[in-house]
Amino acid sequence: MYRKLIFLALAFALLAIPTGYVYACSGTGCNGTWPDTTGCASDAYTVRQSWPYGNPGPLKIELRRSEFCSTFWARSWNYSAFYYYVNATLKNYYWNQRYSPPNDSTFSPQRFGTSGFQACGDYRSSPAYTGPVSSPCTTVY
Repeated sequence: MYRKLIFLALAFALLAIPTGYVYACSGTGCNGTWPDTTGCASDAYTVRQSWPYGNPGPLKIELRRSEFCSTFWARSWNYSAFYYYVNATLKNYYWNQRYSPPNDSTFSPQRFGTSGFQACGDYRSSPAYTGPVSSPCTTVY
């Protein structure tokens, strides 16, 4: 009886040990999904960045990549001292606009692939965006 209890306790303890990140998408199944909810953001890094209005400036644009998911997305940072409508566009694919507080980021949905991606973004004091922006942008990766 005690051996069964010890065995069950050990089995449940091993199941509770985290083994790494859990990814909710792969391949083209990641297209149009959010990197933070799929787990792809957990190993992400910036492959290209741009400060279109000076460094440091009110806006920083980043092209982000997840190695494990093989996806890319755009992230735009509002580094100003004010709230702005910030746009993050993964050029030719996806975009997102958000009313962003100071020192906060907005990001686009992600796209599966290995190269040929570019991040664009901008900021405005009113919700003027009706779609993706085509400049300013990072260089193509």
